[in-house]
Amino acid sequence: MKISVNIEAGALAAMPLNGGRIAVDMDGIELSQLVDAVNAHGTLLRIADQPGQIVVEGPLLSGVRLNGICCSTAHITGEDNTRFEQLSKTGHSQWILDTGYGYLLRLNARRHPALRLKQLGLSKACRRLVVTLTRYHHIDILHLDADGDFLPGVETFNW
Repeated sequence: MKISVNIEAGALAAMPLNGGRIAVDMDGIELSQLVDAVNAHGTLLRIADQPGQIVVEGPLLSGVRLNGICCSTAHITGEDNTRFEQLSKTGHSQWILDTGYGYLLRLNARRHPALRLKQLGLSKACRRLVVTLTRYHHIDILHLDADGDFLPGVETFNW
């Protein structure tokens, strides 16, 4: 498991432990910042009661977890909705699935999903949504649902 955390610390000391684990002693940081930064990567942070205890654990291996977001179909155009319906019934059903109330996109099934969506005729707004969510939230699955929540700051369409 790899974790990249960017927090300014006054002093840092790391000690390797068994099983690829490390113990880290940091001076000059807020504990809440560290907890938020580590937990944002899908890992579990425990505070050590005594030196030498395990500090960071992953409940599941990263290879068996999938990150996903469910949001409203209002974030795509009506034309995108029609196109997804067509694609889910043709040769793209292994990564574009019709749920009856929206669509499930398995973005990790394609090397460059936004480019493939462009080739398939999806709108720029739809592709921008996919790029933004994969870049900033590292998602593998996007569930577009008619009853899904609206994402703040993301364009919506009334169709």
